[in-house]
Amino acid sequence: MKYQISILAVIAIVLISASAGALISRTVSNTSEPDWFDIEVDSANGTNSYTLIEVDEGDNNEERVVTETYHIFEFSSVNPEGSVTWDFGDGNSGMGYEVNHSYEEPGTYMVMATSIDSSEVQTSALWVVVDLNAFVESDNMECECAPTAKDTVVDITPLTNGDEISGFIRVEHDGSSESCSLRNPLQECHLRVIIQKTSNGEVISNDILFDENFRTNEVVIDFELTELELEDGQGVQIRLETDQLRDWHKPYTEWSMNAPI
Repeated sequence: MKYQISILAVIAIVLISASAGALISRTVSNTSEPDWFDIEVDSANGTNSYTLIEVDEGDNNEERVVTETYHIFEFSSVNPEGSVTWDFGDGNSGMGYEVNHSYEEPGTYMVMATSIDSSEVQTSALWVVVDLNAFVESDNMECECAPTAKDTVVDITPLTNGDEISGFIRVEHDGSSESCSLRNPLQECHLRVIIQKTSNGEVISNDILFDENFRTNEVVIDFELTELELEDGQGVQIRLETDQLRDWHKPYTEWSMNAPI
């Protein structure tokens, strides 16, 4: 009989301990939520996308089809008191306990929210980062005749100081002339890639990234731009040139832009 009582006592202790543990767990969970005003975002980093396709209509005056997609940030308030107003850091504002917002340009933004009721005003802030992935499909490099045989220009946009840009240009042979891989050594295909800085549309500097002959039907050139320092009206573009009139090249340019943190 004593042995049976001991077993029952042990079972009772286990059940009591389990119940107490569950109770403690629930208590800790309840205290993890702050009792002051705060704000949250579903993700502190988002990426916009930019696509430009040049549609050839056979007249050297291509139609430019641009598609832009903006990342949607979902903001929410914690323990709001009264009304909540939002300042998204890009000149736009909102109101409500939960709001969504997108940024048109890459960058780092401070988001502030203010909770106002009859007794107090509380403010909370957080940072979000917006990056950019871009893709440009250019039409065949067109004839300019002077000073080069053919060329095309790709704008890197939009830009802000401190942006870090990395990407590549892929050029494919395209046209009625013989392919680059079949040419003799004296008639090799040629390509020159220049990073140009502009001011109000005028070129103010040139940095030659690639200037070589080749006998392949595809060439890939990587590029990287860091710590940009731009004044008002200044920008960056990539110029592709060939000195041979019989060369037909179709460029594809991709880059990503990481905002400074």
